[in-house]
Amino acid sequence: MIAPRRFFFYGTLLDEADNPIARAAHRHLRPIGRAWVPGALVALPDPAGWYPALVRGEGRVAGVLYAALPGFGANELAALDHYEGCALGEYWRAIVPAHDGAGRARAAQAYLYRRRPPRAAQAIASGDFSGWLTETGRGPFRAG
Repeated sequence: MIAPRRFFFYGTLLDEADNPIARAAHRHLRPIGRAWVPGALVALPDPAGWYPALVRGEGRVAGVLYAALPGFGANELAALDHYEGCALGEYWRAIVPAHDGAGRARAAQAYLYRRRPPRAAQAIASGDFSGWLTETGRGPFRAG
């Protein structure tokens, strides 16, 4: 399998995220810039903090588009898939149209939530997880 060349991240995998999985991934990624994808965003509670879930729906989800550097390969992709719980059926990696500030859409890999959000999930009308954390004062999920 050929590793994807572009990713759209919208939450705990952003380069500003304070977790070891994001730090390891970003050694092999270059930010292209702010972008959005169609969909809806919800925040899910966890004892280790809140994390976002991109679901199909109306609206725009804000994030950042990244390009994979030549060193990005199967091991890095497997680590991201594991972090996102793909094998457990929590998320799945899909190709989405990521729109940049000029309105140009580029195909990118993104993690979409596969389950029905729990009752405790909070809708994020703005589609911006980082902004929601700031507005609400809640803490982001911290990987162990």
